[in-house]
Amino acid sequence: MSLEQLRGQFYWLTSVVLRTDLQPSEAVIELNSESASATLRLEGIVHARACLTGPDCDFVGEVIVRELPQHGPWPAEAHHLVHHHDNRRALQWLTVIGPSEVEILAERFSVD
Repeated sequence: MSLEQLRGQFYWLTSVVLRTDLQPSEAVIELNSESASATLRLEGIVHARACLTGPDCDFVGEVIVRELPQHGPWPAEAHHLVHHHDNRRALQWLTVIGPSEVEILAERFSVD
């Protein structure tokens, strides 16, 4: 599954689980619609931020994943994350936008 397959459906943010006790650390985000579900998995967490509004307002407006390059300029909207960069690898920047917001910077990203 890819993020493209999420287009056109109305999703709710069901859960956000951060596991820092694992090696590498992991974040698992569950999205559900009336007819489908998606699991967003990030490994090697570098930064995580969540502003969760509550269970009644957790619809998802947009999910964006961008690769931030190992070398070269990052986009201006990612400059608040640049101090997390170690120039050893490209990083994956996930943003879930809705009434609740989730931002995770990690080494790897996948969708199930």
